[in-house]
Amino acid sequence: MTRRRIFGASLASAAVGAALLALGWTVDPRRTCFAYLAAWTTGVTIAVGALLLVMVGHAAKASWMVVTRRISEAVAGSMILFAALFVPIALTLSRLYPWVLHPDEHKKHYLAPAPFLARSVAYFVVFLAVGALLRRWSRENDRRPSMVLVTRMRRLGGGGLPLVGLVLTWASFDWTMSLQPAWWSTIFGLYVFAGSFVGAIALVSVLSSLARRRADRATPSPDHAQALGRLLFAMVSFWAYMAFSQLLITWIGDLPAEATFYGRRTAGSWTTVTTLLVCGNFVAPFFALLNRRWKRNNGYLAVVGGWLVVMHFVDVYWLVLPVCDLDGARPHWVDLGAVLFVGGVASTWIARRYLAAPSLPVHDPELAEGLDYEAAV
Repeated sequence: MTRRRIFGASLASAAVGAALLALGWTVDPRRTCFAYLAAWTTGVTIAVGALLLVMVGHAAKASWMVVTRRISEAVAGSMILFAALFVPIALTLSRLYPWVLHPDEHKKHYLAPAPFLARSVAYFVVFLAVGALLRRWSRENDRRPSMVLVTRMRRLGGGGLPLVGLVLTWASFDWTMSLQPAWWSTIFGLYVFAGSFVGAIALVSVLSSLARRRADRATPSPDHAQALGRLLFAMVSFWAYMAFSQLLITWIGDLPAEATFYGRRTAGSWTTVTTLLVCGNFVAPFFALLNRRWKRNNGYLAVVGGWLVVMHFVDVYWLVLPVCDLDGARPHWVDLGAVLFVGGVASTWIARRYLAAPSLPVHDPELAEGLDYEAAV
């Protein structure tokens, strides 16, 4: 697909989505806000997951990740877009979060619009600062190779991982968990962390397969596909472990306030969505990624990755929409509008960021080894 077609299709998708959201606002403003929040949360968590993927690559000096780094950087670079797309959420807090109109006496100083927005700005500052520094040093190393720059990236990649992980945890508490202010889970941040990683690796798998061969670029080999597939398999298993751990802790505690989370997600047709999530985000990909020979096929891995990107949206939808649709899942055409708008705008941004830079970090000391990478059996 040519650059013009990529941008044309993405912008057309965004335009159609924007029209559907505008129409949805006139028909059902509250439902439109929740649809937008679900689509936005899906995108922003994938962007954070991609940032974590870049940081892990630097920290581990993983040579095979050098080949896919520019794709991961482009996805992580969409964070500035999602910061801008947060504005509609900030303007409609009272339609989304019950604590705005009905504050909890014990949480009113924390769950209030001003502190919520201040913390959100702080979250974006951390994400954007870390991502911008890593991308800036990476691009500068393309022009003026220096081990000082490489060392900076490795130090920030390793040293910044705890900070970014904690900030993602706090952000998940504010943006998602506080939709049900009476409910809490100390493991929720790890659950979102795992889902973000799965979504990011899955999207990188898709984009690695779709990226055209360019003059300065080597196509990811079957060994690179296998390495991505193994990482994806590990994170799918980790997501399932976090999901089960959260359920088990809630089950053992047997507290009414905690049980409401699963009570809403097993009401009516939400049970079907819960079953789809378990089977589609764990059982099916678990077996699909077991076979070594299958993982070495870039096209096959892209299909599995595409499926998991969809499942990541279902996961976020399952977290967000039961707060609005109490009696059961009620898919709405405005959900499609939100996905088309956010997905279209994000696709345009990611493609532009990726095509604006050399598709390989040409002077990275691990590049030669990364291009010749051979996956272990």
